[in-house]
Order: sequence, then structure tokens, then C-alpha cells
Amino acid sequence: MTNGYMVYLLRILAAQGALASLYTDPRDPEGFSAGFVEAVDGQHVLSCDLTPWGQIDGWRVRRNSDVFQVLSGEEYEQRLGMLMAYHHQYHRCFFTEAPAEDTDLLLSVLLACRERREIVSVIIGDEMITGRVLEANGLRLKLRLFDFFGREAEEETITLREIEILEIGTHEEKMYAALEEMERQRMTLLPQDGQPPQEES
Repeated sequence: MTNGYMVYLLRILAAQGALASLYTDPRDPEGFSAGFVEAVDGQHVLSCDLTPWGQIDGWRVRRNSDVFQVLSGEEYEQRLGMLMAYHHQYHRCFFTEAPAEDTDLLLSVLLACRERREIVSVIIGDEMITGRVLEANGLRLKLRLFDFFGREAEEETITLREIEILEIGTHEEKMYAALEEMERQRMTLLPQDGQPPQEES
């Protein structure tokens, strides 16, 4: 399937708001993600993904060239729709208004994440890094990373063309948000300026 036809097909699915499964690993028949295609440009696709149990699992931006097959309306997507209804889940759009087709989709998502202070994960090969967007332009992305326990760590700059998948609002980012909140609460309980903690009455 040519990249041009794939973009055409993904745009149809985005317009229809239909559940679809995107296959990205020709060697693994189970290597797919299912959800709602939200936006597409010439290079990337943004989808609101679902777990196999029909629950929302955030958004992912993938390269169109990594998608080799798309299925929609099959039994698996029908079952997901049933499970979504059971769990009272619904398609949550990342953008309030769909970006124009000539928009740089990946950059638009990154800039929105910076504005909203969203935690993001970037997948490059077998490596995943998680943090917040500090800067983004048409070439590079600068992240403030988290350490293993959700504390702010070093900055890292990567080129956009390296990014295979960008994740927002998945279980991974929610875990770091919880760890960050736990660290924030811990810091508020520490004594300030060397003063002993106040005793409870």
C-alpha cells in the first residue's frame, strides 16, 4: 500500500470518526493499535487509542510510513465499540478544532502539549523517554525529562525525524503525573529553612 493511498484512507477514517486498527509491524499480526483516527497530514497520524478492554488510553502520533495496514468495521472494532459503551467511554478529541491538512501535525501536537503542560513520552527504537515539552520547532524538540521516581531531571534535545511515536495521556504519562504529585506532596511536608516540622495537635 503506497503512502499516498494510506494518507487518503486515514483521512477518510478521520472524517468518518470510525474505529480503526492500525498495523505497524509486518512481522507481528498482533502488532496493532485500535482507536479513532483524529487528524492526518502528509507525514503523521494522530489517533485516540483504546485498550483491548474498550477504555481510552490517550493519544499517539505515528509516522504514516510505519502504518502498513488499516482495518475498520471488522469484528474486533465492533467488539471495542460494545466495550466502550459498557465502560461509558467516548472519543475524546485532542484538538477542539481539527488542524488543517497542510499543518505540521507533529509540531502542532507538541506545541499544544507545551501550552497545556502535558506530560509526553517519545519512542525512538527500543527507547522511551518521558517529560514535558520545553521547546519545539520544525526541526527539534527539547524535553525536561523525569527520573524513575517522577522527579524533574535533565533536559534532552532530539530531532523530530527521530520520533517514531509520541504518546500523550496514556497509562505511562498518567503514572508519571501521579509520581510527580506524590513528590510535590512530600516536598510540602518537609520542614522549611531548617525548621522542625510542626507537631500535630
